[in-house]
Amino acid sequence: MGKIPQISPEDTVIAVMGMTGVGKSTFISYFSDESVIIGHTLEACTSKVAILPATLSDGTKLFLADTPGFDDTYKSDTDILREVASWLAEAYKNKIKLAGIIYLHRILDVRLGGSAMKNLRMFKALCGDDGLGSVVLATTRWSSVSAEEGANRERQLCENPKMWKGMIEKGSQVFRVEQGREEDAGEEIIQYLIRRRRPVTLDIQKDLVDKGMTLDRTAAGQEVTAEIEKQRLEYERKITDLRAEMKEAMATRDRERQEEIKEFKAELEAKMKEARENEKKLQADKEELRRQMENEARKQREQLLEKLKHQERMAAREEARLEAMKEQHKTEQELLRTQFMLQSQKDEARRLARELERERNGGCALM
Repeated sequence: MGKIPQISPEDTVIAVMGMTGVGKSTFISYFSDESVIIGHTLEACTSKVAILPATLSDGTKLFLADTPGFDDTYKSDTDILREVASWLAEAYKNKIKLAGIIYLHRILDVRLGGSAMKNLRMFKALCGDDGLGSVVLATTRWSSVSAEEGANRERQLCENPKMWKGMIEKGSQVFRVEQGREEDAGEEIIQYLIRRRRPVTLDIQKDLVDKGMTLDRTAAGQEVTAEIEKQRLEYERKITDLRAEMKEAMATRDRERQEEIKEFKAELEAKMKEARENEKKLQADKEELRRQMENEARKQREQLLEKLKHQERMAAREEARLEAMKEQHKTEQELLRTQFMLQSQKDEARRLARELERERNGGCALM
């Protein structure tokens, strides 16, 4: 990533949201002026909000915000909410309003599972009823279904009260990102939001900035808090069951089973501790949230820098070893093996350097 994009209140900013694997980064890559990392598995490659300058075919300039989903592979829902909420609050505080939000959804996902329902609930909580009129609900992955099947699935999404029905009634519009015309469809969606000329203020922005709420008191924060409480009760139930099992194992002198129970209990207690820490993280207003995110970003940059230095040392040692082997006239097979190891070390060093650059230039400069 190059320089941090400078965004002013006059700029057009559109957020792209949805679950992992729906095609957010791919959608943005059609218009972005910079390279976008695109994942090809259900592991998340977007772990924080990335703001990318973009250009449409008619020369229209705008910014697209690539956001992580609430089913991230490596981050908790608490951390994802903090990241998204912090960015939205900072933008609103600096008088930057979204021109709209594009919520991408795989046409295959009609029966919404736990992760999909959670994402949708969180999205609605972030927006609030008033914000839904500035939302586009866009289906992707049409290549995976026939036209007839896709139309049936789309109808189910639109008519089901647990899915999109209520959102459509409050003004959300439905679009398709169909196979073969993905870029054209994407431009139609963006142009629709731009033409509306109705900048939106989301509930999460009003709550954090205008009302001075802590994150746990917002609707989105309460969704996450409820999930944490549900997990905590489940951990407590399992620990209670383990205590009974431990008594039985001790009575039968089953030492192997006792060790297994101890290990499982330690894992559950660690998860309980993490849940308590996540609850505490949510008890932050916008200023505390900003400080937290800045501190975490600084620590992450420091860790990446240490990893990069270590990787560069490893590559230098491998390169010296290769030169020594050449002087000793080692066999071609040995040289090839060492060359492969050297290339792997260099590739990893370059990857870490790119990641560090993204961290240094992360987010956007708000003017």
